Amino acid sequence: MPFFNFGGLLQSLAAQLLPAAASAAGLLLFQTPAFTEIADVRGLWLVVLGVTDTMFVLALLFAGGLIMTSGTFQSRYTAKLLIPRLLLAAVLANASLIICSSLTHLDNALVVGILGADPATNSWGTVTGQFASSNLTGGIVFALVAIAAAVMGLFLAIVYIARDLLLLLLTVLAPLALATYGVPGLDEMARLWWRGYLIGLFVQVGDALLLRVGTMLLVHPGWLGTPASALISALMLVALLYVMFKLPFVAYKWVFRHPVSQNPVVTRVRTTVNTAVTVAKTAAAVL
Repeated sequence: MPFFNFGGLLQSLAAQLLPAAASAAGLLLFQTPAFTEIADVRGLWLVVLGVTDTMFVLALLFAGGLIMTSGTFQSRYTAKLLIPRLLLAAVLANASLIICSSLTHLDNALVVGILGADPATNSWGTVTGQFASSNLTGGIVFALVAIAAAVMGLFLAIVYIARDLLLLLLTVLAPLALATYGVPGLDEMARLWWRGYLIGLFVQVGDALLLRVGTMLLVHPGWLGTPASALISALMLVALLYVMFKLPFVAYKWVFRHPVSQNPVVTRVRTTVNTAVTVAKTAAAVL
């Protein structure tokens, strides 16, 4: 009976997973897509803007009519306060595509400024490439660490796909969201848009800073008070990926004032899954 080489299997699995995970994460982590330059996105934005501008015209007509026809000082004063807010909200809504475009270019420029040109190759690729080439031949322990790094890299890529989808949605809905600033009772929606877009966008800069610091620690492990070791470097990479993975969740909690686990969609999915599992267990017991 041939001997089963468990260590070789782990090393083979790590050799296949780590490059694929590192490549997927590298393509997403360090470049925010220019959604405002995509024709279909601009078309959707124009549709939302058209609806928003129609609402502005109706609101301004209502406020103007209130000033001219109302006999009470309070009604006229309220209308005069409302009109400047509506005008500012209209300007922000109509300029929202330019705002999103400028902020995206600023975010990408900051990432390049922190990590240098082509960070996916020069910074991220160098770190993950050295790890893969030097550690996959180090036995079962290094293979397990490499698999852990690959899993974290895949999770990080999934998080950034969700982040890009959120930014795309916020870009399209920007006119309507910023228009709510014109209504005193709804202006929190505009503030929520600003927090969500800015944090969702610039969390990438935070991850770039983490990668820069992590790269420096990988080059100088003595800063942590430990001698240079391939295992320590591998564990540092896993820790770096974990912190980079957690950062968007911390940002989400700051924006929405509750953790992702309390998100209504996540709660609904978790309830559905638990119900399905219970039904499946019941059915299995009956059968």
